[in-house]
Amino acid sequence: MSTQPPPSVEPPQPGRAKRFIGHHRLALAAVAFTMGVLLAAATVLVAARLNHSTDIALAVNDCVAIESDHPVEYACTDDRVEYRIAAREDIVWPVASACMKFQDTTQAVPEPAAAGEQPETALCLAPTRFNATDPGALQAGDCIDVKGAGDSITRIPCQPSPHGSRVVATELHRQIPVTDQACRAHPSARQAFAHPSLGGRTLVVCAAPTDPKSINSAVVGDCTDRNLSRLISCDSPEATLRALTVRMVYVRPESPKCREVFGASASSMTDNDKTDLIFTACFGPADPNAALYSVVGDCLSVSGTGSASRSHRVDCTDPAATHDVIERHESPDKNCPSGTESVITWDAGVTTGVTVCLARR
Repeated sequence: MSTQPPPSVEPPQPGRAKRFIGHHRLALAAVAFTMGVLLAAATVLVAARLNHSTDIALAVNDCVAIESDHPVEYACTDDRVEYRIAAREDIVWPVASACMKFQDTTQAVPEPAAAGEQPETALCLAPTRFNATDPGALQAGDCIDVKGAGDSITRIPCQPSPHGSRVVATELHRQIPVTDQACRAHPSARQAFAHPSLGGRTLVVCAAPTDPKSINSAVVGDCTDRNLSRLISCDSPEATLRALTVRMVYVRPESPKCREVFGASASSMTDNDKTDLIFTACFGPADPNAALYSVVGDCLSVSGTGSASRSHRVDCTDPAATHDVIERHESPDKNCPSGTESVITWDAGVTTGVTVCLARR
């Protein structure tokens, strides 16, 4: 058998291998360049999308005034600014319903659309501090002038005024009239004013008088005249009544308003038909030794018979003591025991009345 020689194999040529490797490197570089271009393009696209809000004519945190029912943008430092755009929401009708989830918004308007087009966005607006007539802009310590029970509330410079009030806090409630205990979380409030807000909601302004002499500024121990017109010094000759109790309640007190207040002879009550906060105060004689405060065992100095105005409590060792108190009834019944020499009564009014039975010493 003949043997065939093996096929010849051409040895590798170094020059060709180098050329192949070089072409491979060029291809990789081209791919990398292409990927870099695509990545850069994607980055630009993403950045453009992220910055899309800058193309919005009226963006969140822009400031506007409402002119002819349309929002007009101004610099946020411009004193014409009434509102800040708190949010942009898809339009719904009524527009207010798009913004009800934001507690600080008090107005909602459609974003202006091109002629012939329908608005697509609702602008939810929160009042700025330049807005002196929207209670949503009020802060604790602000002073206000109020018309009615809150129909108009205007921020004013703070100064003592017979009609001014100082803001304690603001609260958001569901509706007018407010029946869920307005300002209960703010015990220093003596007044509650309700102002209609976004979508039928109510902004309640909890306040107290700016006038320290207002009856509504009274605390226990303060004195006033017989007409309850103003607080005055208890040392004043005109001081006739002294505050015995001061309370904020949510149910109108039944008559007599100071039934359980010992020594009460007058009362004051402030409320309105838009909120359920009621300020009540019960007053008794300014003189702490008035006969109305006497109890069994006390001694009185009595000038005349049965006259409260000419009778007052004195120490029983005082030579001026003329009578002993032997009974006291929370009723003007004059039903006194034997041995009674004199009777002093107070008719029912803010209390059920009083009878004091006296025996001569």
